[in-house]
Amino acid sequence: MSKDRSHLNVLTVVSVLLTTASCASQLTPLQERAYAAFKDCQSVAPTAQLGELLPDGRFGFTARPGDYQRMIQCLDERHGYKFQ
Repeated sequence: MSKDRSHLNVLTVVSVLLTTASCASQLTPLQERAYAAFKDCQSVAPTAQLGELLPDGRFGFTARPGDYQRMIQCLDERHGYKFQ
């Protein structure tokens, strides 16, 4: 393979990776709100880990029992999220 062709292949791969990364990182406004709320409340529930984050702003998380309850309380009191 020539040096020019090798350089072109590298540029193509980098271009595809950048395009994929920029598409994957775009969140809806509701996702951004939910993510910000979760990160804010993670300070009181450090074992909490975000699971899914749906386009409509719904999300799931896991945490140890004490942190789970603290996260639920924080999300309700600070951000108005209700969990069932």
